[in-house]
Amino acid sequence: MWHASGRNVLPLRRRGADLGFVMPLRRELPSTATAMRVWNASEPVCLPGILRDGLADSRGAIASSLAMFERLREGGDFLTEMERRMGDDADFDYIGSSGDSDDARDIEAVFFAAQSGAFAGERDLWARASWIANDNTDASMRIRHSSGDGAPDGWLRASDRKCRAVDELARRAFEECRVIDCCAPLHAVLAALLRVPYRLSERILYNNAPDGGAVFHHDAENGQSGVCFGQLEGSTAWLTLSKRRLAGLLVRRGLAVDERAALTRLDCSDDKPLWSLLNRDADFARELSAHGAAYVLEAGDAILLPSQAFDDCAWHSVIALGDAPSLAHSYGIFREQREPMVARRKSR
Repeated sequence: MWHASGRNVLPLRRRGADLGFVMPLRRELPSTATAMRVWNASEPVCLPGILRDGLADSRGAIASSLAMFERLREGGDFLTEMERRMGDDADFDYIGSSGDSDDARDIEAVFFAAQSGAFAGERDLWARASWIANDNTDASMRIRHSSGDGAPDGWLRASDRKCRAVDELARRAFEECRVIDCCAPLHAVLAALLRVPYRLSERILYNNAPDGGAVFHHDAENGQSGVCFGQLEGSTAWLTLSKRRLAGLLVRRGLAVDERAALTRLDCSDDKPLWSLLNRDADFARELSAHGAAYVLEAGDAILLPSQAFDDCAWHSVIALGDAPSLAHSYGIFREQREPMVARRKSR
């Protein structure tokens, strides 16, 4: 019926799991008051079209990154790709590369040092290419920019100066960063929500491929207030809502006796029945959609995912849409005045 009326109905499939269908809805940019209310409730803030004006000037850079991911997918060398992008840079020098043999997803990390310029002396700055999933049926990839010795929490010990050096490295290597960096309306929203100086760091490029994406998780980390995700090419579907609202749905289904028990269960990384419900159950995906937790991001859209605390954060699941890999950038949102996060919990 909807197809017959010309409405765009899209299948939700990720790594063999058929999660039903999604239909893009016409959304408006929220008012500042609405964005603040949603953010403070640890719910996602959808910002449709907010990046659209900046896409035209970055078409070449976006196309270049898409072509790079395709070469990597076909067995290309990440070091070669970074040399093409950074080999003539006057400030950042290549100092080494490595792979993680213990992580099947890892491809290669390329390390740099700032030898001159505003960040001279900063070392162990890196870009790491990897597959998003262990499942080799999913061709989705990502490139993360960070610092340290490569340990999972190494970036938490980095100074603000080192973090800004990594941000500059990402901008030099991937010029489409300017779509987000130079978007005045987006930064006006962030300034209103945070009300303190902030930076966008721990930058990740996502190349979600058909039948791929990320399973339900959160990005709550000490010192990080949330995540800004910008869709630059193609589209993705999202199932996202606050952890407490997700916990409430588990209670309604009889999977926990109360919110506290549900929150605790969500923190259990080896709960296979819960994992299956969240990531492979079409009925639960429809329930999430019925509760307003389904979004479709198209080129020029952004979404903000708050994480005020480990129980007050936006959980989210991403599903690739369309017949070709897409391109998105995801940046951590960091207040310059860092505060420790409440009740440290294990990420899934």
